[in-house]
Amino acid sequence: MRRRLFSAVFALAAVIMSAAAGGCNDQKASLRDTARLTRIQELEDQLAEKDRLLDLRDDQLRKQAEIVQQLRNLEGNRGLDALIHVDHIEIERFSGGYDDDGDGIDEGVRVHLRLFNQYGETMRATGSAQIKLLDLAGPSGQRDMGKVELGPQRLSERWFGRFLTSHYTIDVPWPAGVGSPPHNRITVVVVFTDLLTGRSFDAQRAVEVALPPLIK
Repeated sequence: MRRRLFSAVFALAAVIMSAAAGGCNDQKASLRDTARLTRIQELEDQLAEKDRLLDLRDDQLRKQAEIVQQLRNLEGNRGLDALIHVDHIEIERFSGGYDDDGDGIDEGVRVHLRLFNQYGETMRATGSAQIKLLDLAGPSGQRDMGKVELGPQRLSERWFGRFLTSHYTIDVPWPAGVGSPPHNRITVVVVFTDLLTGRSFDAQRAVEVALPPLIK
């Protein structure tokens, strides 16, 4: 009797353990399926985002192509002339010597350069600038008193835009080892090359500088 009871209990325990194991396996399978579905959804979302970015890029390229085509349809230089562009340049009358250390002697010339569009308005444009200082009263071969060349990035950093004034401010020091010029009237020559059109514009102005005592 005890043996039969023990066998029945053992059999019942085996059935319960088998059912529990099956339940665990089903739960694990369910978790795997959930993780798989989540991963599939993530991949689909990533693919949809890439498609959106590609569509956006294609739209931008299409608009740029339309603009290029419109410019090409214009004859000669009219394509560039239709855009706001540099028409001429000017060295402001406030340009002149600068004295950074306050000793009353200028260390070079501070040039205020203004650009104008075809409508006579001051503007900021991307381009390069070359500035030369000349002492025209000096003997031949000794007239160069400074030179600065600025590419588009460096020139852009020197932009000064405020109410009633918009210009580039460029300091041109005296050449190293040369010091102040012998004469206090210096001619500034500027050549600006517009990056948009490739055209170059020039301007010049004579300015006054402060020299050390006894130098005339």
